[in-house]
Amino acid sequence: MVTLRPWQPADRPLLDGFNTAEMTAHQVRPESAEELEKRHRRYLRTDLPGAMLVICVGEDAVGAIGYWENDEDADAVVWETGWSVLPEFQGRGHAGSALATLIGIVRAEGTHPEIHAYPAVDNAPSNALCRHAGFTLRGTRPFPFRGEELLSNDWALVL
Repeated sequence: MVTLRPWQPADRPLLDGFNTAEMTAHQVRPESAEELEKRHRRYLRTDLPGAMLVICVGEDAVGAIGYWENDEDADAVVWETGWSVLPEFQGRGHAGSALATLIGIVRAEGTHPEIHAYPAVDNAPSNALCRHAGFTLRGTRPFPFRGEELLSNDWALVL
């Protein structure tokens, strides 16, 4: 059974697991050690809208999923989501279960009208996950990511 829990100081090694060539193949590039540490500190913050959550199967931390505000569209502020599951735990439905739980969390909060995900156009598993979770493909666009632009799909789910 998949559960979600808040990101904790001891979760920093997960970021190293997500920063391999295999895990960053659909991203602009891996992150530097300094960038990883900065991200870890941001994930620990509780004063920002949204949250970074660890995906757990039993006692094992198998990945992470989060949501945060995105105000790039002048019409409305929406939630944005993203996730990573360690390679040895992929293909078992953990990301799908985590995303379903996360959608329930943001619906219950009632803060924003939509949640979006922006996987790279060539990231077949993440695009399939969006489709399976009921998101609608709104288009393809360059998306700012790690200081560059990533050609991404814009998947949206009305909450």
